[in-house]
Order: sequence, then C-alpha cells, then structure tokens
Amino acid sequence: MKTKGWMGTVALAALLGATGCSKNEGDGGGGGGSSNASKLEEYAMTPEWINYATAVSSELLDDCVGLWASWNGPSGIPDEDWNRIGRDFFSKNTIVGADGYAQYMRTASEGNDKFTSGVDAIRTILVDGFANISNEVGSSKIGNPNSLALSGQTNEAVLQVESWYSWNSITDYSDNIISIKNGYAGRRGAIGDPADANSISAYVKSQDADLDARMTAAIDGAYNAIKSMQAPFRNNLTGSKVDAAITACSDLTELTEGSLLGLFENAGDYDFTAILTQYADQVVTPTYKDLKEKAWALYNAMVALQADNRNQSKVDAACTAWRTMRVPWEQSEAVLFGPAGEETGLGFDPSMDSWPLDQEDIATIITNKNLSSVDDYIGAIGSESVRGFHTIELLLFKDGKERCVNDVINELKPEYNGFKMLKFPAVQEGLMTAQQNGLLDETRFDLDEEGKLRVYWKVNDYGMQMINGYIK
Repeated sequence: MKTKGWMGTVALAALLGATGCSKNEGDGGGGGGSSNASKLEEYAMTPEWINYATAVSSELLDDCVGLWASWNGPSGIPDEDWNRIGRDFFSKNTIVGADGYAQYMRTASEGNDKFTSGVDAIRTILVDGFANISNEVGSSKIGNPNSLALSGQTNEAVLQVESWYSWNSITDYSDNIISIKNGYAGRRGAIGDPADANSISAYVKSQDADLDARMTAAIDGAYNAIKSMQAPFRNNLTGSKVDAAITACSDLTELTEGSLLGLFENAGDYDFTAILTQYADQVVTPTYKDLKEKAWALYNAMVALQADNRNQSKVDAACTAWRTMRVPWEQSEAVLFGPAGEETGLGFDPSMDSWPLDQEDIATIITNKNLSSVDDYIGAIGSESVRGFHTIELLLFKDGKERCVNDVINELKPEYNGFKMLKFPAVQEGLMTAQQNGLLDETRFDLDEEGKLRVYWKVNDYGMQMINGYIK
C-alpha cells in the first residue's frame, strides 16, 4: 500500500504523537509550577514515564489488595494476593483484627474493640461514612473549586478539581453518592434500586416511613443534581447547576447527621446484628473485592503498556482500566473509616487517592537518571502526593481526550522545526492520507476557541503494524 512521499520521519512521529493520551496543560497542583510541567512534558510516554506509571500501579494494587483483605479476613485470599501483601499481613497489622474488620461490624457489642454496641457501629456508618462523604463532595470536591472560581482565581480553581486530567470528576462525585445509597440500602446497585430487608433503610422505614422517604429523596436528589452539572466540571465551575449540587449535598449531610442519626440514638437495645452483617458482607467487602480485581486489571494493562509504550491500543486499554477502577473506589468512599482511614486504620485512602499532586516531586522521580527498572521506581515512591490514582491519571490522560493535529505540531517543533512540511495544512493532509490508507481512525471533531475545526485521530491496529514496520 502506497502513501504520499512525505510519510517519513516527521509523518511517523506525527502518527505516534497524535494519538497519545498522556500529557496535560498546566500544573497538577501542590507546588509543581510551569517549569516542572515542562520537564514532565519532555518525558511523556517515554520508557521512564511508563515505568514510573507501572510502579505506581503496582503500589496501588498492593493497597487495594490490603484494603480488601483488611475487611475480608485471611480466609479465601488467593495466593497471588498473599504475594502482594505478605503472609504476615494480619499479624503485622493487628488493628484490622485476626478475622478481618468486617467481624468487628458483625459482632458489635460491649467488649468489642471497635464498636461497643450496634448503635455505635451504625453511628460510625452514618457520621464517619455517609455524612463525611456527602459533606466532602459538596463543600470540598465541588465547593472549593466553585469558591475559587467565583473569586476570580480560575487557574487555582481548576487545579483543585479532582480527576480533571481525565475529566472524570462528575462521574467520581456521583459515584460517591452511590456509595451512600449502597450503604443505606444494604446492597450494591443503582439509584432507584430497592433496599434489602436487612438494611438501614428497612429499619428506618419500619420506625418512620416519612424519614425513610426523605432520606431516599435526599440521596436521589444529590445524585441527580451532580449528574445535571455540565461536563467537564473543570470548565464549568460556577452556575445554578453547581449551586444546586452543593445545596443537595448539604441537605443530605444535614438530614443524615440530624433526624437519621437521632432515630438510631433513640433505638434502645435493638439488635442490629443482621443489618450490620448485611452491610459488611454485601456492601463493603464485595465493593473492595471488585476494587482489587480491577486494580489487577489496571496493573496488567500497565505492564502490557510498559512492554510496548508506543502501542496506542495498550494506552487506550490502560486508560479504560483506570476509569473502570475508579467506579468501585468512588463507590466505597462512604466507608472512609476503619482500615481506609488515616486516623482509624492503615491509611489506605490518603495513600491511594491524595489530591492535588506534587508535580515537582513527580518530575524529580521521572527524570532521575539513576532509576531505570520498575522496581527502581517503586523504591523511589515516597509521599502520598506522588502516588495513587491521580498520579497514574496524570501520566495517562490529557484533559480527557485524544491528541489532535495541533498537539502534534507543537510537540514535534523542538526536534523537527526545520522541516518545511511541519505546517498545519501539511500535517493535516498527511493524517488524512493516513486515514485513507487505513492507518488512522477519526475519533471525533470539534471547534477550537477561534471557531476552527479540530479533528482527533488515533492509530488503529493496522496502523501500528505499519508504523512498527517502518521503525524496525
């Protein structure tokens, strides 16, 4: 198959550069600064870049396995998971209990090391779980960027938006509300699904049907208000829909900490064993099991990408695995007590999901010439601001979308600026020719700030075979 004559070094580089979902405009927060962002840009999708991302995914996998094991207990842990956390996990981390943290929940009573009564356990679920995350979503995750934007600090506001690299923010926040819904209903599911007979909701309904209806409506209202916000959140930080989401989360928090908690504090000696067992065994533990299984999928995707860091299909697979893994994590955030908590457990939450990042330290690690293997990079991972979900997000995504031809030109200029063909029309023509020859697929198009058409591309499998043939 023939292509136009200029499909040489520049064209091949353009094909590769046009399809990465790796770099980000701006700083990731935490003191990175523009110089460090530029330093990171120089290493995007290099072996060093991918090795570090793979190392971070390995550490994240360890945390996910540990978090699930902490609730599950030692029974039924596969060998591959033991190999990640060590056979001495429970003897070393006695805070989770010899039989796992779920057992504390099932046996809440006087003499229990964690919960002295069923009401005590329920109070933890409601206050440290439900109210904590609904308040965080409304006042921090949405509220902080909103306040900064309203004060005119637009750049600072964007940097405070969690998951802005991938534009996954609204999905994250709505899944946080799902985590409350699941805990309240005693089963995993979607908004509108019925509650289990052994659930917090069922007990509330038996005591005060109106309160149960109001609580269900408040959960649904917060979820729907968040989903109604205009995406991506990083570009739409203010407005009536954002205000409505903040208010809905506040209403949910107030109702949980007020009337709902009051109902249980007046429950007397009611036996909540069945409800707490259902919560531990059918909500928390399976959510964490789902999380660690998807952590394995992300790690394996990163290993595959590490072996071939120019294969776009493997980049896409890693990006998909990251998004898929975010779902059970965000749907677990109403359980940020116990093992996940920094003060109550083993600190899995800050290790896995700290935000914002420190791009300066990330750049220092990636550019360290003394590091070469994945194991080397694992040894270099230190603070919470250079690890976890969002470090991988930074390294895999560029503002939630594929690279376009304009990105190609800008990124090739340092090396190929002297080439006469490195102009927009020529590069555009080359990419269109590549599409006609079956090497590229058009993924979408939009208009830039000046109203000019932008076309987005990615290399298909056949294109990668042809490119690899040229390179070899």
